[in-house]
Amino acid sequence: MTARARAKRLLIILAAPVAAYLLWLGAAVVRFRPEHAPMAPASAGGPPYEVEGVYHVHTKYSDGRATTEKVAAIAARRSLDFIILTDHGRPNDKSLASQGKRDGIFVLAGSELSVSRGHLVALDFLPPAGHFSQKADLAVQEIAAAGGFSVVAHPYSKTPWTWGEDSDFQGIEIADSDSMVKKNYARVIPYLPAFLIKPELVLLRALTRPVETLRKWDSLAARRPVYGYFSADAHMFYDAVFRFFRLHVLLEEPLAPEFERARAQIFGALRSGHFYSAVEAAAAARGFRFEAEARGATRPMGSVVTWDGGEPVRLRVRAPFAFATETRLIRNGRVIGQAEGADLSYEADTVGDYRVEVYLKGPSPLAADFPWIVANPIFIKRS
Repeated sequence: MTARARAKRLLIILAAPVAAYLLWLGAAVVRFRPEHAPMAPASAGGPPYEVEGVYHVHTKYSDGRATTEKVAAIAARRSLDFIILTDHGRPNDKSLASQGKRDGIFVLAGSELSVSRGHLVALDFLPPAGHFSQKADLAVQEIAAAGGFSVVAHPYSKTPWTWGEDSDFQGIEIADSDSMVKKNYARVIPYLPAFLIKPELVLLRALTRPVETLRKWDSLAARRPVYGYFSADAHMFYDAVFRFFRLHVLLEEPLAPEFERARAQIFGALRSGHFYSAVEAAAAARGFRFEAEARGATRPMGSVVTWDGGEPVRLRVRAPFAFATETRLIRNGRVIGQAEGADLSYEADTVGDYRVEVYLKGPSPLAADFPWIVANPIFIKRS
């Protein structure tokens, strides 16, 4: 065999796996069709009023790659109602000063603090005269004294859990896109060439069930109300990330056009847990509802409902989506109800924290055990 023939044969041998890989990747891109046709919201025309936003965004005021103006413009293209900046600082005064309504988007800001137990996000506070403490529990108290509330950021991503069970933070990040990609990079590598065409596909492949954070959240919620967040932790590739994780916030009144009023509405709903998290890149989640009916009143997710030991509290899940889902009702960390589809009713006659996870059942790059929707608990307490 001549040298030319050997080279040609080698080229064919090398080209075969490349061609097979490209066919496989092309098929994955073509098959990826996120569901974007939810039916009318369960409460169309009345409260609660649903708005969508992205929580945990960094800009050039810390370690992000874009200005506030650029980030807001991208959010507007993605039809968001709000974004929440969390630039690093104790607090980050420049980021706080950049809040406002830009391109029709409400740009809210908090600060991500590096403290002795990890990272802590401070939200809705009055800027202090000095700096928040680097001691974790003291920082939580100082944020509260400044009128704000706090969320433990990306637990387990860099350090083991060291927060005390009785610390007064109000939230915990269940999953964040930055840590997931770094942790599961081997799952992402085969899909990287698709990032320019379908970046959501690449990000979805990075998701694995956040077992530790869900377990910790359930443990905390058994003691007091603690709310869970899907965190973008966006530093770059904002357009892709803004299509990935979203918070769906439920308001008692339509979102106000004025910035200060809208800011108070959104932060107020977050404080009360009146929101759910969704992997928006997998399917549009708008319209989901989880409510409690007791003594003639309807209460949204995040609520504390008192029960006198008599008539059970009726818990109801409504998510009228036109695609296959599975709904799981969870009490104190254990599944107690399950339904094909997204309509579930349960008579609760036991105290505890009740929350909901919804899973996609059709073909999807989202891992089968990663919840598409995670709703904040309804806490039933004995009166």
